[in-house]
Amino acid sequence: ISMISILGSSFYLMEVFLFLSLSGMVYSWSRRSLPVLLDRHTELLNTPLFKGLEEDEERGRAETLCGIECQSALPPMSQPEQERILGYETMYANGTRTQTEITLQGFNNTAARTPARTSAHIRKKRQVYGADGRFVISDSQFITNYPFSSAVRLSTGCSGVLVSPKHVLTAAHCVHDGRDYLGGVRKLKVGLLKERSLNRIRRSAEAKKQPVFRWSRVKQMHIPKGWIHTDSSANSVSPDYDYALLVLKRPVKQKHMELGVAPSPKSLARIHFSSYDADKSLLDGSGDEKVVYRFCSVTEESNDLMYQHCDAQRGATGAGVYIRLRQELGGRKGKWQRRVIGVFSGHQWVELEEGKEVDFNVAVRITPPKYAQICHWIHGDPSLCREV
Repeated sequence: ISMISILGSSFYLMEVFLFLSLSGMVYSWSRRSLPVLLDRHTELLNTPLFKGLEEDEERGRAETLCGIECQSALPPMSQPEQERILGYETMYANGTRTQTEITLQGFNNTAARTPARTSAHIRKKRQVYGADGRFVISDSQFITNYPFSSAVRLSTGCSGVLVSPKHVLTAAHCVHDGRDYLGGVRKLKVGLLKERSLNRIRRSAEAKKQPVFRWSRVKQMHIPKGWIHTDSSANSVSPDYDYALLVLKRPVKQKHMELGVAPSPKSLARIHFSSYDADKSLLDGSGDEKVVYRFCSVTEESNDLMYQHCDAQRGATGAGVYIRLRQELGGRKGKWQRRVIGVFSGHQWVELEEGKEVDFNVAVRITPPKYAQICHWIHGDPSLCREV
């Protein structure tokens, strides 16, 4: 038995054990209806200046999040506000930029709350908690096969996840700081690991293979207005909407990971994600490539965010957070399927009761309205986004 098959079996059994050993867990993906998102009006905007600021590694993100208790006191979100937030901006490779207003059909305001805003608070903190629980995956066969192969690297230094042959889901702050696009977005590329043979001369010998990045150009990207700060609004950006969808110039043959809606907070216990952490992978995309995988428990949840202590370092932001459940097949147990139910946003300080602050690594939950928006970006056909 090869070492690859042993490693593959080990990760498979570990995932199964993690899900089956948790009481109160949802064991299958159940069908659910979604609000229908329709474009209402699109207008042309000025060309971006590409002066957005990347995160400062030394100071971290200067924000304190409104925590569980704080968010529970927020009023339910109205439909006009949800439609405003789910409006979106599209930026094309030539610098053209548009803004689209949308309408929602079937909106449920009891499941949505006003987005939590952030306040300035500068404090540095590592993103690894105690003993480092990350698994470094370096074997060429292993990291170039699903599910690790669905993890991608952005030329801006972030991670992402392939959610269709030509779409990558990542964090909004990896391409936009809330006011403008980052300078590196002008020629943004996405890297996917492929095996390359190093023995092209002696074909009779077993070829040694090495994983290398194949880079694809991004032809356009979508960002929700909930992330974008406008001069006409006093609202700051909301971490609840720290996600973006990148459209590749050409489709790739790599297997992608399907999208899903995050289960209810009471049901979700463990999450997984793979990324290209800067302390484990080379930022220039050369040399021995390594994918970093981890899993952990979700400590706290709001309607839009998952608070956890999954070990991660710079470069992991934008990774697709997934869980693995059975498909529902008319009362029968179906196959296990991984689905992306969130986007890793990075380290944050979270305000709890009585003003106490606790640090977490935070991920954005994919809620039904967010799923409807991302599905709309991918397919552009409302009939394909009515249920999941």
